[in-house]
Amino acid sequence: MRRTFRLGLMFGAAAVCAASLMPAASAQDDPAPRVDILREQSLQDTPRVTLPRGVVEAASVYESYLRRAAAIRASFRDGEAVRTAMTVGESYQPEQLQEGLIAYAALIALEDVRFVKGVRVVIRTPEEADREAERLLADPAQVAAIPGAGHAAALVSAELRQEGGQLFEAGRAVKQSAYDVQHQAWSKRTVPDQSDRLARAKSLAASAVIPAPEEVAHLLQTAATFRGREAEDQDPSGATPAIQRGLPLAALALLGEANDEARLSPILSEGSGAGCMHMAKLNLYQCLAVAGPHYEDIFCLGQHALMDTGSCVAAVGGEDPARMGTRAVAIPVAENSYSR
Repeated sequence: MRRTFRLGLMFGAAAVCAASLMPAASAQDDPAPRVDILREQSLQDTPRVTLPRGVVEAASVYESYLRRAAAIRASFRDGEAVRTAMTVGESYQPEQLQEGLIAYAALIALEDVRFVKGVRVVIRTPEEADREAERLLADPAQVAAIPGAGHAAALVSAELRQEGGQLFEAGRAVKQSAYDVQHQAWSKRTVPDQSDRLARAKSLAASAVIPAPEEVAHLLQTAATFRGREAEDQDPSGATPAIQRGLPLAALALLGEANDEARLSPILSEGSGAGCMHMAKLNLYQCLAVAGPHYEDIFCLGQHALMDTGSCVAAVGGEDPARMGTRAVAIPVAENSYSR
């Protein structure tokens, strides 16, 4: 029997109720496991608000990666600590992370009462829902016409800039430690498994991650914290392409038109963010290919796994990467270490 997550997001007239995560059996004819979002009881005759499980799992992978990677601290005491941190920092597939970012944006929008009410204002019949769904799938930027889209876009933009900035700053501290740690003898020793660590980094980027149920639960709890948040409206037509896809995904869920992951593919596969993350990965591989001692691995981790990826996320939120700091291109070479 297939199972779905049921997320109690009940949008009341005056307030938004708390969310709960409850396993529930899906109908026998469901095409795939879904996340089922319950709306206010007065609208029980309207379509169920659902997202495919794979889409929510991608959002969970994004949220989990950003949270864990930003928690990496520049307090390395030996090579094993560097290796452990590197595994956390490099463990994402660019396409899945970008899809998860868009899905995460949709979950934020689903917590914005203004946006939810805006969708309901413009859609009153099943026929209107069908037409609007086709319009959004053909051109996601059309979401700008929905009342409340500017507020939802502002919420998403601010969150992505903050999360990307936190990851960037964690990377900056790690990168600085590549210089600070060089007075410790262990940091100048050559990494024993140089070829293996590069192969491991490529392997971790090649496979999509399946999150544990508790990670999905954490995602939903995190999304719920956006209820009632205020933000200064922005012009949704000026939002980044990824945000202009996250909001339509939320609207499609509200319309009962977001059950087929294959159908959603056009709005889940925005390329610029994934391209930025691919470049971060390539820079990481090149860095690891020439790095020798442990402190150089620390540099690769800080600059390319964390800072570069953080700037990609912040850029999706509308941040100018140049404002976050100049990206270094040279690995620090300690005195008496080998040169290239």
